[in-house]
Amino acid sequence: MRSIPRWLLLVVVVLIAAGHVQAQKLFTRMLPQQTGVTYRHDYSKISVSKDSLGRINSMVPGCGVAIGDFTGDGRPDMVFSSFVGLGFFRNEGDWKFTDITASIGYPDDSLQFSTGVNLVDIDADGDLDLFVSRWQNRCRFLINDGKGRFTEKAAEYGLDFQDETVNSAFFDYDSDGRLDCYLVIYSNYYALVTNNQRSDSAVGAESEQRQRQGSAIPKFESSGGSLREDQLQKLQEITPSELRHAGHTDKLYKNLGDGHFRDVTYESWIEDRGMGLSATVSDINLDGLPDIYVANDFNSSDLIYLNNGDGTFAESMSRMTRRASVFSMGSDVADLNGDGLPDIITTDMLPDNHFRRILNAGNNGDMSIHNPTYDSNQVSRNMVQLNRGYNQFSDIGYMTGMAATDWSWACLINDFDLDGLADVFIGNGYTSDLSNQDYIYNLNMRQQGIIPKMGFLTEPNCMFRQQGDLDFKNVGVEWGVADTSTTFGAAYGDLDGDGDLDLVVANMDTVAFVYRNNAVEQQRGGFVCLTFKGSNGNTGGLGAKVRVVAGGRSYYREHYLVRGYQSRMDDKMSIGLGAATIIDSIIVQWPDGPVQVLLQQPVNSTVALDRTNAEPAAMSMFQSPENHKPVFVDATSTSGLAFKHSENYFDDFKRYRIMPTRVSWGGPAVAVGDVDGDGLDDVLFGDRLGRSIATFLQKTPGSFVRSNSGLDGVDTTYETQAMVLVDIDNDGDRDLLVAGGGPEFAEEDVERGLRVYINNGKGMLTRQLTGVPQISTNATTINACDYDGDGDFDVFIGGGVETDRYPYASQSYLLSNNGKGLFTDVTSTVIPDVVRIGIIRSALWSDIDNDGRFDLLLNGEWMPLTIFRNTGAKFENVSAVAGLEKTTGWWYSLMGADVDNDGDMDYVAGNIGLNSRYQPGTDTPIEIFAADFDENGSIDPLITWWFRGKRHIIRDRGKVFGQMPTLNRKFNEFVDFALASVEQVVDRQMLDTCFHRAAVMMESVVMINDGRGHFTLRPLPAIAQISPVLGIEALDLNGDAWIDLVVSGNIYGAEDDVVRYDAGKGLVMYGKGDGQFEPLTLPESGFITQFDTRGLVSVRNPGSKTTPLVLISAVNSREAMTYLPMAEGLRVQKVNPMKVSSAVFSVGGGQRRTEVYCGSGYRSQTSCHMMVPPGATTITTYLGSKKTGTAPVTKP
Repeated sequence: MRSIPRWLLLVVVVLIAAGHVQAQKLFTRMLPQQTGVTYRHDYSKISVSKDSLGRINSMVPGCGVAIGDFTGDGRPDMVFSSFVGLGFFRNEGDWKFTDITASIGYPDDSLQFSTGVNLVDIDADGDLDLFVSRWQNRCRFLINDGKGRFTEKAAEYGLDFQDETVNSAFFDYDSDGRLDCYLVIYSNYYALVTNNQRSDSAVGAESEQRQRQGSAIPKFESSGGSLREDQLQKLQEITPSELRHAGHTDKLYKNLGDGHFRDVTYESWIEDRGMGLSATVSDINLDGLPDIYVANDFNSSDLIYLNNGDGTFAESMSRMTRRASVFSMGSDVADLNGDGLPDIITTDMLPDNHFRRILNAGNNGDMSIHNPTYDSNQVSRNMVQLNRGYNQFSDIGYMTGMAATDWSWACLINDFDLDGLADVFIGNGYTSDLSNQDYIYNLNMRQQGIIPKMGFLTEPNCMFRQQGDLDFKNVGVEWGVADTSTTFGAAYGDLDGDGDLDLVVANMDTVAFVYRNNAVEQQRGGFVCLTFKGSNGNTGGLGAKVRVVAGGRSYYREHYLVRGYQSRMDDKMSIGLGAATIIDSIIVQWPDGPVQVLLQQPVNSTVALDRTNAEPAAMSMFQSPENHKPVFVDATSTSGLAFKHSENYFDDFKRYRIMPTRVSWGGPAVAVGDVDGDGLDDVLFGDRLGRSIATFLQKTPGSFVRSNSGLDGVDTTYETQAMVLVDIDNDGDRDLLVAGGGPEFAEEDVERGLRVYINNGKGMLTRQLTGVPQISTNATTINACDYDGDGDFDVFIGGGVETDRYPYASQSYLLSNNGKGLFTDVTSTVIPDVVRIGIIRSALWSDIDNDGRFDLLLNGEWMPLTIFRNTGAKFENVSAVAGLEKTTGWWYSLMGADVDNDGDMDYVAGNIGLNSRYQPGTDTPIEIFAADFDENGSIDPLITWWFRGKRHIIRDRGKVFGQMPTLNRKFNEFVDFALASVEQVVDRQMLDTCFHRAAVMMESVVMINDGRGHFTLRPLPAIAQISPVLGIEALDLNGDAWIDLVVSGNIYGAEDDVVRYDAGKGLVMYGKGDGQFEPLTLPESGFITQFDTRGLVSVRNPGSKTTPLVLISAVNSREAMTYLPMAEGLRVQKVNPMKVSSAVFSVGGGQRRTEVYCGSGYRSQTSCHMMVPPGATTITTYLGSKKTGTAPVTKP
């Protein structure tokens, strides 16, 4: 017997291993020879010239898929769409499908140029009919005879619309029990060719060139009413290709119930001339009525049409979101994080790696606010809009890792691995690499045939698995769906009836992909499948809402089937239940109101839901709950604190094209203290250059009046960067110290100095000109403390960015008080290492080790968390000993609070957060290199990230070359710059000796003190990481004796291809006593401060039962916000900061230490009075290390 060759055995082993690996994947791709699904988009089958096809296809190709049982045999079938026509595939079972296109009863060549496909029982006869959207051709409505043969009746129904129709959605918008129709339309292209008698090739060529070269596109926004005469005149004046880019109003058709539809577009206030690519129906605001999310390409922002319930819609995008994609393509609306609120995902075209970003970015970055072509809130990347309640959404795309998936179309939210958490599939690719800048700049050569046309842009599809708490990971490869293709449409459905969701992907460049889901056979989790039998006019129950409770979790779903891009999902709903063993309840509210409840259902079962088994309900079971007693109520309109900040115009990016944020948008500063000596806290706001400090006196608790206080109209040539109210001359009243500077001022300008205003005891402040040291800095913080224990307030002034020298720091100062309000600069002798330690954003005087001496904590941009320990004579940097050496980040704020009641001070440090493109790792930091690399007299700050083992400059070629024009000679093509590491861009010797920092931490954290000045860092909850944390207040709001946190922050002045950090809405978190915090929803907290928010301070009123606390949020370029707590029993202990620096309360067997801060957070000073823990009866006070007494606390 002959032996088997060793090489053959090796091959067998490899093949077995490969098969084992494939079996372990969540999805198995079923090949066409297995399934019989051979549909592909084959250009050769289209009966038009290839040149004409190329023009037509340059914008929006058709490539969709719909899953549903249109043959009536109980198994979900598939229908594909594209410009070549439709493909019908009957499910025979056991993963076998038969192509029945030839026998559907309608000629396939009449269905060319099809885009979206939608299955719906429009004639209520129990079978699925097919609506076909078509590109520049009349839409088709194929009515099913129940056996999979169809008769075309679009004209009879009044739905044979002809233009660039992309997709359809059927839903009952007017609650009459009948399914109405919404058509998504791209542009007026067909009308232009017809009405202007120009060839489609001519218009297409002009339009394609405009798109590639990024020339001006007219901007149209939601009008909220009919087009005015001047708008119509404008439309008549622009060229045909410009009008194409202006878009086309979508269509809404009302089902009249007699087999006909009527166009009600304009009477329903559907009027935006956007370039629609998808529309998803959902009850977005949970008022019981179906709303519409429309994803628009190019010039118009996306739209949220909220249903008014009277047959009209209100466009509400700008009120509910802060931003949108530029080139929005696919969209889906579903509950992403399990809180019962519908979230929104849209896809765009930001590449997922450095090389393609640089190659495709061009000279306008990501086409954002600084490109006048586009709406100011648009940026080119995917959006993941998290529903925060109160009709407010926060984009968390970067934090989830889903912001950049390249040229993306389909996006589908569902639980594919049955673990009870929603995952996201995203399909990628395009007909060509349209944004390749080297290709664009050689466009004429391509048109002349000198260089060849591009082929398809093929990219791997993505699958993002949710790992909990907004943490997602792209597992496309691990799960077996990362096949490289040009994918447009995609749909999910249980094709084999085993309970999990299989996936069908429609491709442009190859046959469709069919994926079998192996979650059930791999026992990854339990499930429940739901089928719907609705009423006569809506037999499929479209619009039904479902809540399933199992295993301690609640799952919310809406029964709408058109999702993603040009596609329709299967009718059967599959819900993953994780490890649940029994379903506690299934609650279904049918679209016309009745409710069906089922209890104690088995897991891994199919439940048939029937409208006839539902009972009438008095109200919507899924309505957004109103919290009648939130933690805070907005008192802005009644408090009297009518301060509106403004900024003078200063273009930071003109001086530094590649700095990450504006320096000039730092304000306003805010300070709290008793100015007029009446025992009540007052409030001061700083303002821009040209405006004076504003004083608001508190006349009764919670009621403020604008007052002169001697500051109105004074020193308006200065800009207030930071200020603090303290008694510097020991006369018993609060004086005012103001730190100035700003990027407008040169180093020798007096506006960079310290200003001192002395209080006359009656609330009038007069500037003191003597005894003020001559300092020069661009200040960011000013903090007062008796650091040397001599009985007076000394001052630390933190320096920010030095004028015209980012990222070099301006000087910081320590000023010693002689007891009479005269200061001496002692920086060089007492704390020399602080002089230019970094771009300081926040400082805090605090005793980290309970030795009675106040130490200095700092943080800032490109800085680690830093501690200077007070030794009694000098300060020494003990950051490394404190465990903070690996904390370099973009920090903004600091606040002290004993969060665990162990008698020492812990701290909350606010950082930039995790919701940005700057995502460092320990071994792959975000770095900055700065020097005058091109030797033209200006500093060049180059920020880098790691890509394939090398450091590359993050910013796009145009911005970098604008800063360093000589690089044009070195890198003629975009591809060369995209491939170049920073070492290849600038001189290596200069790189080794230049300014260099490496950021490794972007999270906001709690610093838990072990009592000896060593810290353990614990990140704040994920929802606190979606935006920068600037404002911080530490309070006990729920009476459980643990410190709670209130935080806020956004930064609108970000680099122009980021636009702004704007996901913050304000956040309240209840402390658990161990350094962990539980976030509240916006309806629970009532604290909503959603604009360009800065510092957060509290006014505290000892003895007041009605208004013990007033919370104030300072906002850049808008009105300050005021909030009052709803909790009863809050107590405030009156404190004189000259006599008390800290105190200890006995709390439930523990001891809570509290300190008095004259300057904390972000450019702010909060009240010096102390909040009393519930149950505390006495307070032990200290002045430094000296115990000054024990006294009863304020009574409730």
